[in-house]
Amino acid sequence: MVEQYEVPDRPPAGGILVAAHVTIVSAGTEIANYLGQTTERPPERVSPYHPGYSFAGEVLAAGDDVERFHPGDRIAGPLGHAAHAIEDRPERLARFTHIPDGVSEREAALSQISCIALNGVRKAGIALGESVVVVGTGLVGLLAGRLAQLNGALPLIGLELIPQRRDAAKRFGMDLVLDPADETTYTIVESLDRGGADVVIEATGSPRAFVPGLAMARRGGRVVLLGSTRGHVEAFSPYDAAHRKGLTIVGAHVSTAPVVGTANDPWTEAANRRVVLSLMQQKRLDVAPLISHTIVPTQAGEAFAGLARAPEKYLGIAIDWTRA
Repeated sequence: MVEQYEVPDRPPAGGILVAAHVTIVSAGTEIANYLGQTTERPPERVSPYHPGYSFAGEVLAAGDDVERFHPGDRIAGPLGHAAHAIEDRPERLARFTHIPDGVSEREAALSQISCIALNGVRKAGIALGESVVVVGTGLVGLLAGRLAQLNGALPLIGLELIPQRRDAAKRFGMDLVLDPADETTYTIVESLDRGGADVVIEATGSPRAFVPGLAMARRGGRVVLLGSTRGHVEAFSPYDAAHRKGLTIVGAHVSTAPVVGTANDPWTEAANRRVVLSLMQQKRLDVAPLISHTIVPTQAGEAFAGLARAPEKYLGIAIDWTRA
């Protein structure tokens, strides 16, 4: 349902008042919360649930002491699904960036999910010519794959159970897309030059994908946990699955990006957002094909129910607040 609320005309000191133009539904995190499948939001806390974290829109007013943003600026960052909002938390405001000319709000709204993907690719430390397997080709997996390609992944292989998403991965430029349920898939991955993938990026968030992901990595390879895994991993033997192979397992939640950049690690979330927006501006990261549905706010409830019931019918859902 769409909730009505009052918004002040003026933000407090240090804050901004914004109008949303487009927000993107995160099918993984938001639907898991919607269904009460996370420890952070158990079933008894599902209602009311105020979802969303991928925003693009316009600054309407800036409070005292705000120097970076001015009325009329187009910005993108982590805000929920709402027509208007006030952001006055310094640590959150630091994550917002301006949208460059030539990038639409529709594209920029995907910058938050792109930051999640880019953080995982950076944690992977991919070198030019290393083989990369992305497990799960939803929004995060597709973006991680494309960014891995830009970082030098060769070949880039996608694994996906849902046929429609395998088709999307092929259209989005992955070198090879496989069905993990096919008995030949692991043979193909094992036939890579070093006996497996140099890097495996787990982007499903399913605990069932963890152990198979370890199996596809070569000896001494890296496994990046990019999807927010929900639930316990069964039949996991650290000694057999990771220790004997000398694997490096990397946690890559977006919160692991530094809050303040340093000389050794300058890649804050805002810095990553500027990179992905620049790639969009230069047409090196074409995110337009990732939006399969555009809805108005009053259709959000139906869209969430549809994602929970039949995720194969959707890829990216954009909510157009200019039509509210």
